[in-house]
Amino acid sequence: MSGPSSAPHDKSNEKVSTEAVTSGMMHIMSVHRRRLAYAGVICIALWTAFTTLSTTAPPAVAYAATSSHPAPTSASVTPSLLTLDTIILRPFVTLREAGQRGVIIAHRGDSQAAPENTMPAFISATARGAKYFEIDVRMSQDGVPVVIHDKTVDRTTDGTGIVSEMSLDQLRALDAGAWFSDSFAGTQIPTLDEVLSHVADSDAAIVIEYKGTWAQSDIKATVDMIATAGLEGDVIAQSFSKKTVTNISKVAPGLPVGWLTQTIDASIVATAQKIGADAVNPRLATARGVVLAHRADLGVFAWTHDADADWEALTAMGVDGIITNRPGALVEWMLPA
Repeated sequence: MSGPSSAPHDKSNEKVSTEAVTSGMMHIMSVHRRRLAYAGVICIALWTAFTTLSTTAPPAVAYAATSSHPAPTSASVTPSLLTLDTIILRPFVTLREAGQRGVIIAHRGDSQAAPENTMPAFISATARGAKYFEIDVRMSQDGVPVVIHDKTVDRTTDGTGIVSEMSLDQLRALDAGAWFSDSFAGTQIPTLDEVLSHVADSDAAIVIEYKGTWAQSDIKATVDMIATAGLEGDVIAQSFSKKTVTNISKVAPGLPVGWLTQTIDASIVATAQKIGADAVNPRLATARGVVLAHRADLGVFAWTHDADADWEALTAMGVDGIITNRPGALVEWMLPA
């Protein structure tokens, strides 16, 4: 998401709410996209298939047609078996009711306590109680995914240049911390692999924002890294790019993906469904927009909100998560009175 972080916010004694950490978004990674009500239907279909299918019979279940799963022909389905034509086996988001607290996502890490998109910011976010932290990923010139928000290194390092035109060695040679505070001098731009290793060794989880338009081959490289780290259940993807969301959906159908938008309306919800998104993540959410998204089985994760009044309004709407530059303060705000 756009916009630099503001001054550091120091609440070192803030504690994590068990409810806030465990109650919500982790379920995204472990269940299928359609609501649990479909589970019984799936079981019926599979049971029917196993009990009536001969050894030479074709597959019993017909899945909904998508760009990556063409509609089956009549020859591919046994007429006597139950046919399911509305089920897409993708993760879905556990949806909140109005007034229920969503999960907390630290924007670029704890970006008010440490330089954004750096390891100190990610470590601080987890220490302050945010289960998830959000990172921005771009490709270096030599094809290595690196964690940085801007197209250039100018704002958040001591160097100049376009990220995609710089090698990993050039990027890693830059100081990504001194601009924020002398105490962070020498901090490097992280690689995606480095962040994934940190997550694998901690209780953290991440939201990866793919900046710009990503080809399927490059997305596949990041998905392979996620799998190698054993983090298939601890990663959510998101992007402003409709093409990138579509490509993530195709390359990694098991990876939940959100489409970043400014608002939510019926047209945006329809587009989100078309491109294979699991969530619509708006800058400006409305109660009506949240209802429309939830009716379509789409989650809603609002960005980037740092004020108590915003948190109260978003929670009243039933958003499923809040992205914030003040994770510690939001954890404290969500603690039971």
